Amino acid sequence: MNVISAPRNMNITSSVGLSGKNQSSSHVGIIPYTQSQTETAQQLLWQSIRTVIGLQNQAPPLQPVSHRSSLPLSFSQERLWLIEHLESGSSAYNIPFAFRITGSLKASALEQSLNAVIRSHEILRTNFALVEGRAVQVIVPTLTLSIPVVNLQQLPKPEQAIQLVKQATAEAKQPFNLSCGPLLRAVLLHLDTDEHVLLLTIHHIVFDGWSEGILFRQLAAFYRAFSTSKPAPPLELSIQYADFAVWQRQWLQGEFLEVLISYWKRQLDGKSQLQLPTDRPRPLLPTHHSSYQKLLLPQELTAALKALSRQHGVTLFTTLLAAFKVLLHYYTQQDDLLVCSPTANRNCKELKELIGYFVNLLILRSDLSGDPSFCELLCRVHQVVTGAYAYQDLPVQQLVSCVDSAQTSLFQVMFVLQNTPRQSLELPGLAVSSLDIDSGTDADFDLFLSMVEESGTLSGVLKYNTDLFDKATIIQMLKHFQSLLENIVANPGQSLSLLLPMSEAERQQLLDKQMNCQAVLDPKLSRTEQEKSYIAPRNSLEFQLVQIWEQVLGIKPISVNDNFFELGGSSLVALQLFTQIEKLFGKNPPIATLLQTPTVEQLAASFFSLEKESISWVSLVPIQSSGSKPPFFCVHGLRGGTLGFKNLANHLGSEQPIYGLEACGLDGKHAPFNQLEQMAAFYIKEIRRIQPNGPYFLGGYSFGGTVAFEMAQQLYKQGQKVALLCLFDTYGPSCFKQLSLLEKLSRHWHNLLRFRRAYIRTLVKKRVLQLSQKIAIKFYQSLGYTLPYKLRKAELEAIHNRVQRNYVPQVYPGRVTLFRAINPLGKDFYYEPDLPTPDDWYNRDPEHGWAKLAGGGLEIHDVPGNHMAIFTEPYVGSLAEKLKACLE
Repeated sequence: MNVISAPRNMNITSSVGLSGKNQSSSHVGIIPYTQSQTETAQQLLWQSIRTVIGLQNQAPPLQPVSHRSSLPLSFSQERLWLIEHLESGSSAYNIPFAFRITGSLKASALEQSLNAVIRSHEILRTNFALVEGRAVQVIVPTLTLSIPVVNLQQLPKPEQAIQLVKQATAEAKQPFNLSCGPLLRAVLLHLDTDEHVLLLTIHHIVFDGWSEGILFRQLAAFYRAFSTSKPAPPLELSIQYADFAVWQRQWLQGEFLEVLISYWKRQLDGKSQLQLPTDRPRPLLPTHHSSYQKLLLPQELTAALKALSRQHGVTLFTTLLAAFKVLLHYYTQQDDLLVCSPTANRNCKELKELIGYFVNLLILRSDLSGDPSFCELLCRVHQVVTGAYAYQDLPVQQLVSCVDSAQTSLFQVMFVLQNTPRQSLELPGLAVSSLDIDSGTDADFDLFLSMVEESGTLSGVLKYNTDLFDKATIIQMLKHFQSLLENIVANPGQSLSLLLPMSEAERQQLLDKQMNCQAVLDPKLSRTEQEKSYIAPRNSLEFQLVQIWEQVLGIKPISVNDNFFELGGSSLVALQLFTQIEKLFGKNPPIATLLQTPTVEQLAASFFSLEKESISWVSLVPIQSSGSKPPFFCVHGLRGGTLGFKNLANHLGSEQPIYGLEACGLDGKHAPFNQLEQMAAFYIKEIRRIQPNGPYFLGGYSFGGTVAFEMAQQLYKQGQKVALLCLFDTYGPSCFKQLSLLEKLSRHWHNLLRFRRAYIRTLVKKRVLQLSQKIAIKFYQSLGYTLPYKLRKAELEAIHNRVQRNYVPQVYPGRVTLFRAINPLGKDFYYEPDLPTPDDWYNRDPEHGWAKLAGGGLEIHDVPGNHMAIFTEPYVGSLAEKLKACLE
C-alpha cells in the first residue's frame, strides 16, 4: 500500500483513531473522557450514546438472502454510482496497484489465483444496471479474467522505465463501465527473465482500503497452492456483499434511522461554507486533477505529539486533527470548520474477511471561536470525534439528503491517520515491492491530508486539486503545519492566535486570497435583486420543466432562473429529474448537462439548440445509425471510401449500429492527413461526437486496420477502454518497407515470366496513368478547382501508401482480432514491383505481422474470399457472422 494513493487506497481500521481490534456488532469502545470536560457535556453525550447503542444492539442478524429478486446497492455504492453518472468516463474512483515481482513468477498460477479470489467474492463479479429508475446489482455467475502480458524485454532499461510509467499511468486512468464490467483488470509487464510488474486496477464501488489486505492475503494463499500444483485452500464466506446491502437497507429505517438523522442534523445545523484561499477560482464543472506533496516529521516531534495525546487522554488522531483544524483556521480565518474522515464501517464480524465497498465518511465539525488554548480545543475536538464514532452508522448519502445545502460544501477537506500497518502483496518464493502510482486524476477533495506512523516516525501526504492550488502554496502549507505542531508540543496552553507566527508578507498573501475567495463565494456580489425575483414560465417547454422540478424537489413555486443546486438538488434528485425528462420528452441528455445549465431557462434553451442543431461530420458516415447495441466504427481502406461496409451492416442486423470513417479529403473540401497519428486523432474526435466514452468497438479494412490500431493506442493512453479492435485483412506496417534493388529486379523478372507481354503493357499503362493523374492534380490545384472524385481517390491512395510506410507502430497493450482472407487474389491481379505482395507476406508470416504488436494477444479468424472481396457477396455473410460473435 502506498500513501500517495491514500484517498482511496487506505487500510482503515478506524480513521477516527479508535481501536478496531475488539470490534463486534456493536460500537462499544468510546474513548474515556478527560477531566476538563464539563459534567453537563459528559452527561448529555453519554445519554445520547447510550440511546444509540441500545438501538444498535437490536440490529437483526446479518444472513444470506435470496438473489432471485433485484438486489439493491448499498448506500455507499449508490453514492458512487450517482457520481459516476454525473461524471461519465471519469477514472477518479479507480484504485490502482503496481507491484514489482522479482524471481521465477508463474504467470498462469497468478492468473488462476486472481480468478479464485473472484470466484469467492461475488462483488468482484458484479456490475450495475438501472431497472425501472433504480440502480441494482447484477451478479455474474462466472467470470474468468485473463492477465495479458506486455513484453518489454527488448527495450533498453531507460526506455523500459519510461514505458513502465506510461503503461501504469494509462491503466490507472482507463475508466471502467459500471454497467458491463468486469470492474477489475490486471496487466503483467515482462521486463526480464525474472522480473515482472503486475498492474492491478479495481473500481472503488466494489473495493475499499480494508479489502486490500483481504485480497493480498487470499491471492498469496491461492498462489502458494497453484504454483506448487497443490489443491486450492478452502475459502467459504458465510455472507456476500449483496447480503450486506439488503441488510443495511432493512436495518437503517424507522426509529434507528430517525435517531441517527436527528443527531447529524443537530451537529451540522447552521454550518458555514469552508472558504479556502485558493490560487484560482473554482471551475464550474467538478474536476479531479491532483498532485501531492510529502511531509516527514522528526522522531522527537512524533514522540512529543504522542506524549501530549496520552497526557490529555485523547488519541493521536484527535491531536493531529485538532492541529490540522488550527492550520485551516489560520488559512480561512473561520471558526466553524468541517473536516471529513473515513471509517471502515465493518462493525459485524461477518464483514472482516469480505471484499467490498463499506467505507463511510464522518463529518467532524469543530468550533474554534473565542481564541481557546490548544488544550481546550483538544477537549472540543475529542467530544466531536466521540459522538461521530457512536453515530457513524448513518451513510454519507443519507447524511447529505438530511442537510439543507449542496453536497460539495460538506466534502472539501479530508484527514486520516492510518493506524494499521501498510498492506502489501507477498507471493511465496518471490520478492514483491510496491510501486507508487499517481494518476493525477483522483482529487475527490480540495485538500486531503493522509498521515501514518511507522517506526516511531509520522509521515504524510497532502493531496490537492491542482485546478485550485499551486504547488508552492501546498509546500508552504506543510511547512506551516510542521511549525504549528512544534509550537503546540512546546506550549499546548498557548492561545490559538499565537501558535503560528507568520511574516507580514505571508499574512498579506493569505489575506489577498481570502478576499478573492469571499468575492467568488458571496452570491450577493454576483446576483442582482432583479435576477433573484420570480419569473414564471414563458412557453410550454419551460412550463413542463418547472412542473418536473417542483415535483422532484418538493418546492413551489420555482422560478425559471432558480439554480437547481441552490434549491438543494443533489445527484440523486438529478437522476430522478432526468428520468422524468426522458419519459416526457423522449430525450436522454447526460446528467452532467445540469452542471452547465442549472436553471429551467438554460435547460430549455439547450433543448431548443438540440432541436435546431444539424449535425454534420467530416469523416463519420452513419451506415446504420439505429439499434440498441454499442456502435461499431470501421475505418476506410486505402482509397478512402466506406461504401463497401453497407453489405456488412446488412448482415449484422438492425440492432447493430455501424459507422464508417471516410478519408478526410475524399469530399474535396478538407485536406488529407500526412501522418497516420494525426488521422487517428481526428477520427477519434469524430467518433466521440457519437459516443463520448468507451468501451469502443473499432475496426478497419486493409490500410484502415492500421489506422484503427493507432486509434486504439491513443484511446488507451486517454484512459478509454477499447472492447474490440478488428483488422480486416490488414498487413502489419513493417510489411511495407522498401525492397532492395535486387529484390525489385527479381520481382520484375518473376512478373515477366508469369505474365509476359501482358505485364509490360499493364506496367506501362499504370505508369502513364500515374503520370497523367499527377499532371491533372497539379493542373486542377493550380487553378484552385476541386479535384474530380477519381483524382481525389488516386491522390488519397498515394498519400495513404506514403503515410503507412512512414508509420512506426508501438506495442498495443490490448487484444487484437485479425480477420484473415484465405483465398489468394486472381491470376490477373498485378502488384507493384517495388513492394512485397500480400500473398508473399502471408506465406512468410501467417499472423500478418501483428503478433509482436498485440500485447494483449492476437486472435485470428479465417474468412472466405480474397483481400479485395471479403466485403462482397457471397463472402461477407461469413465475415459478418464471426464479427457478430466478437461484438457480443
